[in-house]
Amino acid sequence: MQPTMNNAPPPTPSGSRRGNLMIAAVATVIVLAFIAIGIYAWQSLGASALTTQGYIALVLGVIATAGLGVGLMVLVFYSNRYGYDERVGGGDEPPERR
Repeated sequence: MQPTMNNAPPPTPSGSRRGNLMIAAVATVIVLAFIAIGIYAWQSLGASALTTQGYIALVLGVIATAGLGVGLMVLVFYSNRYGYDERVGGGDEPPERR
């Protein structure tokens, strides 16, 4: 059943905001831990330093990978929002705008 003005869902309790903040804090700690482990592992390798070209390639690779991931997720959300996912099942009707 689609929510309308008469039967709108109740507002979310303030506890969910606190839960979201806690999830974000835990995720941040995990990411920082992975970064620290990566830096430690990199430095423990010793004499395997990258050249300037290596660092440039590394940064460009990370940027390209993140850009590809973001672009694909944008396409997934766009496709879902405008009904292109439903048309894959074989229907010839254009999607309805929501």
